[in-house]
Amino acid sequence: MNAAHWIANLAAWSAQAVALVAAGGMAAFAFRLRAPLVRLAYWQALLAICLLLPAVEPWRRAADSNVEISTTAARPVSPGRAPASFPPWRQALLFVLVSGCAGRALWLAFGFRKLRRWRQARAFSPLPPRLDQLRANLAPRTEFRLSSSASGPVTFGLLRPVVVLPAKFAELLPDIQEAIVCHELLHVRRRDWIFTVAEQFIGGALWFHPAIWWLIGQAQLAREQAVDRDAVALTGNRGQYLNALLAMVVDRPELDLAPAALFLRKRHLKNRVALLLKEVTMSKQKLISFCAASCGVLLAAGWLALHAFPLQAAPVPQEAAASNLLHSVPPKYPQAALEKRIEGPVVLEVHIDAQGRVSDTKVLSGAEELRSAALEAILQWHYNPQAMTLPATMQVTMDFKLPKEGTPVAVVPSAPPYLSPFTLKSIEIEGLSTAARDELLGRLTIHVGDTINGDAMQSAAETVHAFDEHLRAWASPDSGVVKVAVMPQRTAGSAQAGPPRIRVGGNVQQAKLLVKVQPVYPAEAKAQGIEGQVRLQAILGKDGKVENLQVLSGDSLLAVAALDAVRQWQYQTTLLNGDPVEVVTEIQVNFTLAK
Repeated sequence: MNAAHWIANLAAWSAQAVALVAAGGMAAFAFRLRAPLVRLAYWQALLAICLLLPAVEPWRRAADSNVEISTTAARPVSPGRAPASFPPWRQALLFVLVSGCAGRALWLAFGFRKLRRWRQARAFSPLPPRLDQLRANLAPRTEFRLSSSASGPVTFGLLRPVVVLPAKFAELLPDIQEAIVCHELLHVRRRDWIFTVAEQFIGGALWFHPAIWWLIGQAQLAREQAVDRDAVALTGNRGQYLNALLAMVVDRPELDLAPAALFLRKRHLKNRVALLLKEVTMSKQKLISFCAASCGVLLAAGWLALHAFPLQAAPVPQEAAASNLLHSVPPKYPQAALEKRIEGPVVLEVHIDAQGRVSDTKVLSGAEELRSAALEAILQWHYNPQAMTLPATMQVTMDFKLPKEGTPVAVVPSAPPYLSPFTLKSIEIEGLSTAARDELLGRLTIHVGDTINGDAMQSAAETVHAFDEHLRAWASPDSGVVKVAVMPQRTAGSAQAGPPRIRVGGNVQQAKLLVKVQPVYPAEAKAQGIEGQVRLQAILGKDGKVENLQVLSGDSLLAVAALDAVRQWQYQTTLLNGDPVEVVTEIQVNFTLAK
């Protein structure tokens, strides 16, 4: 998976996580979720779901085919042109992401170093009898340290847990000391340091994701509130426990540098005090209702997020040029080759013009029975002109493999002459990249569940053709499917009878123009001050003469003059694999009034 693919998937996952966290937060707010242990379990579960999404969701992959295609790296025709590179904005984004992770890793390294210094600080010994008894009851292996650099109590360690107390701790009232020590020992008994460190690492890796940071903050708050509740129950003195919280907020705490359970984060004080001042309970019936409702909300949000922002599997190991295909047409397996049981690779040399279209190609090697199918398919491929250095030449290998016995070979159906109304069950799009597929689906006015008639299908077909002139759409009323794919210009039989008609970009074909007749500016258009551009689609014969013209756009007065002139143009003969072929191209004629 390349860096661009990785960044795209990271953005898609980030959007999925935002949707889930937003839905989960609204569900917790709607049910007034207040019980600390329930809230802690809920936020931790939601965080785990977000992190596990890439592992459990289906990744989009290309459809299987009886023909495997591999592409060599493109080599520019113009040697002076710089090769395509990673776009600058993606380079900057990748640099920011990596720098942020490195900064957070450095931050954690300093934090662990600080914990090490605290472990070596002066021991708080002997403990007052009340505190020593509390340690024996809750966490007998805990060590206590005193440090002047600690602004408040800090707990860390798993096998050798340590509670670091600030230097002013000895000056506090015994009841306040007991409340603080009870809180820290409960953290040790619950092994909260493991979760704290894990959250620090997750937050460091996803430092750029505000929803994840918010989720971690909610889990930390719920954890402290759960310990507050247990500490009040053990000490039996709610008032003194509140005094302990206030005593630790007199001095401004330092930044949360250490990956450890802090007694007090100032941003949590208001919520912790508010919860301590009132009894919070959650009935079993309400808990069950919340679990059922939140599961439904998260499933719905997850389903929508996965379909709106799908992750894309890395392309099958091929050369870089193959990933720049906007769409490709898999070759049809020739019936003659099937009957003779012929299979094997066909190697083609492909020339790509500045618009990303295949302007010329020839077969370098391969069975004669397979060559026409390979040529017919490759001429309808379209590459991304923004992602490659164009024009370019490359080699494409199409490896034809005979289908297994009993496996039908895919046959593209033709559109029925009359379309009976039917209910649309699915829209199948083949030959497009994931991004192009999603964009086309967004433009279509037909959706799953609609009743499709002739008018609706005609509108969909026009939308598909406007999106990409190579695409065709047709319906299968019996199965309720509308299919979109790149349709061949000719059938396999006609392809075998002679070379296919190829499409060449207007700029490329312009260089082959031998005879150009300038159009006569219509007097009526001059009188009305009409000027502009006329776009024509032309079919050039094998001899280079214009055989057919169609107006694509432009003023009607100007179009007549353009047609009269272009019909007299003469081009060089275009060769495909050494044979002359017909060409489809676009011609632009500009009419400009003299100033």
